[in-house]
Amino acid sequence: MISIIDRYILREVIKSFLAILTVLLLIFTSNSFIKILQKAVSGTISNDVLFQLVALKSVDILGMVIPPAFFFAVLYAIGRMYRDSEMTALASCGFGFRRIFRSVTYAALPVALFVASLTLFGMPWAEETSTQIYERQKEEAEMGSAVAGRFNEFKKGKVLFFAEEMSSDKTRLENIFVQNRLHGDLGLVTADKGYQYVDEETGDVFMVLQGAHRYVGTPGDAGYAIGKMEEFGMRIAEKEEDAVVVHRKALSTSFLLGSENSLHQAELQTRILMPLSVFVFSLAGVILSRSLPREGTYGRIVLSILFYTFFLNMQALSNSWMRDEITPYWMGQWWVFVVTLLLIWVLYFIRSESSFQVNRWLSQRFAR
Repeated sequence: MISIIDRYILREVIKSFLAILTVLLLIFTSNSFIKILQKAVSGTISNDVLFQLVALKSVDILGMVIPPAFFFAVLYAIGRMYRDSEMTALASCGFGFRRIFRSVTYAALPVALFVASLTLFGMPWAEETSTQIYERQKEEAEMGSAVAGRFNEFKKGKVLFFAEEMSSDKTRLENIFVQNRLHGDLGLVTADKGYQYVDEETGDVFMVLQGAHRYVGTPGDAGYAIGKMEEFGMRIAEKEEDAVVVHRKALSTSFLLGSENSLHQAELQTRILMPLSVFVFSLAGVILSRSLPREGTYGRIVLSILFYTFFLNMQALSNSWMRDEITPYWMGQWWVFVVTLLLIWVLYFIRSESSFQVNRWLSQRFAR
């Protein structure tokens, strides 16, 4: 049963969390939007997929910023209650550290579940979809670079293409001349009109010529075969499956579970550790937010930033060691939590009144 005090702490933490998360999300999303916009300006991607890529990138950013946003939300909410002497009043009523942590856990549990859904399913899906969009844009860019009134090369010179007129989006063509090889035979194709077509299943890009005439033969030989077709499809950009390298972040969690590759196992453990880090940050946030009477706030802020930086560096180091197979598989990246919990225990002792009693005893002992 959630008490009134639990609901009050829960409300304060959630309010701070949403505010901090909104600010962080706007900062990182704006930065990603600028980078994607630069690619659109340079012609690497089309304007049609601009906001789709930004939305997919926001999913990835959301999963990354939620744990630190919750950490600093706990620091701010509980720290404010200490500063306003609310925690002193609660402590006099028997509301100690464990009750505070339990109240914060009520907020941490749904946040951790949401992070788990993002890291295990949402972020891999967003990464895979973004990769597919970039690959498709890369294939379409070859046709998009064509210039009217000039000879253009496709497929590394295997297709020579000329169009007298092109629409602004370069999907409609007029007065077309194409030289290509079909089944090893060199041929020429002419057509009055044509358009670009992308196969949604395969991702291949085709040029469909309407009212086409095809001439097949050997230069210098009088024997030519002439064909007339209402529509003639010509593949100008073929998706090379073997050439596409799928990043491990785009791999599904089910695939990682069945893989014995060290890179895949490191990625899997990283996805599992991210939601668990929410509980670690909750515990650390409650401890670091505690302030004694007449104590300033800058020391707590610096200590909190150092703690968060330490955790990130340890996590990156453990991931690198696991990928390089320096640490055994059974150890993985779990040792980071052991080290972090030990550090939290040290911080708890430092921030508790027991440390001041020990310092007072030592000072009296050596003063004699």
